[in-house]
Amino acid sequence: MSPQIGWPDSSCLIDVSRKFQLNDGSARCVRLAVCSAEGRPSSRFRQGETAHLFYEFELLRDIGVPAGGAELVTPEGVVVHGKSCYQYPGLELKPLAAGTRLRFHQAFQLWLAPGRYQLNVGLASAEPEVCRHYLAGNLPYEQFARRLKDHCRLLRAAALEVSFGANGALSHHGLADLPGELHLDCLPAEPAPPLPEYPAPNGPTVLHITHWKAGSQWIAQILRDCMGQRIIEPELGEAQVRHYPIQRGFVYPAVYLSREEFEALSLPENTRWFVVIRDLRDTLVSAYFSFKISHPVLGSELASLRQKLWEIDQEAGFLYLMDHFLEKCARIQLSWLEAGEPLLKYEHLLRDDLGLLSEVLIDRCGLPVSRERLREVVAANRFEAQTGGRRRGVEDVSAHQRKAVPGDWRNHFTERVKRAFKARYGGLLVATGYEKNLKW
Repeated sequence: MSPQIGWPDSSCLIDVSRKFQLNDGSARCVRLAVCSAEGRPSSRFRQGETAHLFYEFELLRDIGVPAGGAELVTPEGVVVHGKSCYQYPGLELKPLAAGTRLRFHQAFQLWLAPGRYQLNVGLASAEPEVCRHYLAGNLPYEQFARRLKDHCRLLRAAALEVSFGANGALSHHGLADLPGELHLDCLPAEPAPPLPEYPAPNGPTVLHITHWKAGSQWIAQILRDCMGQRIIEPELGEAQVRHYPIQRGFVYPAVYLSREEFEALSLPENTRWFVVIRDLRDTLVSAYFSFKISHPVLGSELASLRQKLWEIDQEAGFLYLMDHFLEKCARIQLSWLEAGEPLLKYEHLLRDDLGLLSEVLIDRCGLPVSRERLREVVAANRFEAQTGGRRRGVEDVSAHQRKAVPGDWRNHFTERVKRAFKARYGGLLVATGYEKNLKW
């Protein structure tokens, strides 16, 4: 399959001047279009049709061997398919100088489940020697990825919708690889249409550090409602902080990182953070019901885990998650505890959400939100408001807000689960102040 349509004219282009770009100052995206096989702007496709994506970057600094590419993601952020220059054999790739314009024409054959998808585009680069070893198969991707420099990302750059085939039939179930090609033209320097500058917002960069099932989505929504467009949304694998430049003056909710992983980040000046933890016993119970029943199935890993939890009884399910999930939460807790970081407990937030969040978000982190606005947002996000009046403690196992009470583990732990938990995490439970000793 070879794209037969040329670069679209200006009437087909999507205005990128109003789209926020994550960048390190080396490049910017200046043009973007999504077209049908006939070369017309389109956002609606049938299964199996080819979408043509056109995007152009202007280099503001010299870079290494370029890796421009695009990915299709679901509204929940699951990457369905993505490819860059390095994954298309035969392209002539070399380091490029400032002023060069990179025009990409990438085609996707949309053998996808019907639904709505978003497109991310980006540009990275690697040193020639590193790139040569990777493309020759002498360097594994895990090591190669650490040597990549991410220059520009345009997240949710465009959206498209895939419907059933021409005869209304469904071509397949689930997700599949997408055949496609990419063509790259390097053009001489030329003045690009001026784009407005987006100065960094005044105020600190703030990171909400936590672990899974510790009220992370509750706090994240409060931050969204308070800070609006200053929010950088979470990405799978913490890509928003691990792989993209961290933006000065923005707020990053629900970042799941240990202290060691956090220290490896390149942080802007005046970065502040706060850490929220939860009793690991309640974390385990919450995870069990979420993974088994209520959490959206965002990929094959969760689908397999859900199937396993339905195949075994609850006690065995707790023991399995203790070894295959809870360890990651414990590692995050322990790393921040050992660093001497103040830890904000989910249980304390349930008792005094407004008081503690005022102290942390306004007094300590310096977020530019009034106390009156914070009071309104906190009230709108309390359990009862979010569940249509259901009171905390009244359980609905099918809902994300299942119960929201501390100590629920007592209703579910068997003696065998207790012994196993004490052996693995009892010391951490004492160190974080949830118990005085192991006699519980």
